Amino acid sequence: MVDFCELARRDHDDLDRALRAILDPKTAAREAANLLDVFRLALAVHLVAETRVHSTLLALVRPPAALRSQIAQLRREHDVQQETAERLAELEPCSDAWYCGALELRVHVLDHAKREDYFRAALDDYVPSAVSRGLGAEYATERMKLLATTSPLAVARYINVA
Repeated sequence: MVDFCELARRDHDDLDRALRAILDPKTAAREAANLLDVFRLALAVHLVAETRVHSTLLALVRPPAALRSQIAQLRREHDVQQETAERLAELEPCSDAWYCGALELRVHVLDHAKREDYFRAALDDYVPSAVSRGLGAEYATERMKLLATTSPLAVARYINVA
């Protein structure tokens, strides 16, 4: 069974691939705009599923303040990524401002992915292995439910984090 952190890592890699394609000067403006839409959808699915898994984790385990702080920081980073993507969507694709915004977004995504690597160590330290194993399944299920039932972009705007 693939664990939660590995699934999140795959999402981060997919998000980065989309951003690399957006930043590629050979990508036409229309394609770049479409790629940004795909990126925004993937980001929304990722952040909603991850937020729900974090909420489950906090409900099942009373983790120390350090882990709760990490979870809050990861959520704030997702908020910044979403805001940056929203601003990018308002710009002319492939303009200088577009490329600057896309590069800023990529830096946020890569920085977040690196920080989330530390989350795995915290899970190993503070969360029983049985709970950790269940988080991967929940994450995968949440992602599929989001894709199957509603617009993740709309859900992401209204989600509440414990």
